[in-house]
Amino acid sequence: MFRPRKLGKSVFLWLLAASVAVSAPAWEKSARAASGPQGSKAAPGRSDIVAVAGKRIVITRPELELAMARYRAATGKDRLTEAEINGLLEDLIRRRLLLQIATVQAYKKDPAVVAKVKNYEDSLIVARWVEGKIRSKVQVSEQEIRAYYDTNRQLYRTPPKVKASYILLRTRGEAEMILKKLHGGADFAQLAKQYSIDLPTGQRGGRIGTISESRPPSALGKVLFLLAQGETSEIITTKAGYAIFKADKIYPPGFKPYEAVHNNIRDQLFRKKARDSFKQIVQKLEKNAGIKIFKGPLGEIEQTSGNAPAPAGKQKVAAAPVVAGK
Repeated sequence: MFRPRKLGKSVFLWLLAASVAVSAPAWEKSARAASGPQGSKAAPGRSDIVAVAGKRIVITRPELELAMARYRAATGKDRLTEAEINGLLEDLIRRRLLLQIATVQAYKKDPAVVAKVKNYEDSLIVARWVEGKIRSKVQVSEQEIRAYYDTNRQLYRTPPKVKASYILLRTRGEAEMILKKLHGGADFAQLAKQYSIDLPTGQRGGRIGTISESRPPSALGKVLFLLAQGETSEIITTKAGYAIFKADKIYPPGFKPYEAVHNNIRDQLFRKKARDSFKQIVQKLEKNAGIKIFKGPLGEIEQTSGNAPAPAGKQKVAAAPVVAGK
């Protein structure tokens, strides 16, 4: 049995907002599955009733499941907690209670509310039509995805990288001494541990990680990407001191594997096909609709909106129509 109780944060405001939001396919499918056959007007069975308030308010399981589907789509959650489900149920009851108030019912005749309801209804109908007429029929084959990847492979190029190390010294004299040791065959990592004033990297043998080539190249990139693998740089003056760099390993440019970009390409091709299909349909509608757009009145909308007076001494002149679809 439903027992109203206070929750830390009610989702009441979310539910009010969701009740006027444009339908989204993510929860629309769940809503259709939860609501049963379209157009069914049979009275709910007792097993479908999840809460009542007096004799006039009945909350059914499909209504609660619809609210849950909307909430999951809005929050990105796969599963809801018991507290969240109870919160949604409480909010459904509260909204029904509010709708019984006479002053609330009066807003049904408010022109602004009527206009928003009509706009919501139109948006819902169009969204459902697009889902059924276009999106549900769009198919992207594996061959199309592979062909796009092969044709546009440069889009998935990975830049060259360098795994690098460095030794940082306080003075140029110290840096010249270290460089001389390196030219004599001394071990770079050991010198970094012994002499580098950058203690964290020094304890790691001077390793600073892997650096990717950028465009435009960074100051560090201008040094590292001129070195051969295993080569050390000359002395580089920095704000922190005098540095000597080493290119430990060079990774040549490559390409992201097909598997890594497969889903991204599929979604991209799906959206393009859906847009193209939608465009073809509306262009046909526009061509046969005899649309006329009057530039003159459109240009005056901003001036006359809010009952602003038209500039003195100017008369409105009807402009020649622009006929769409020609």
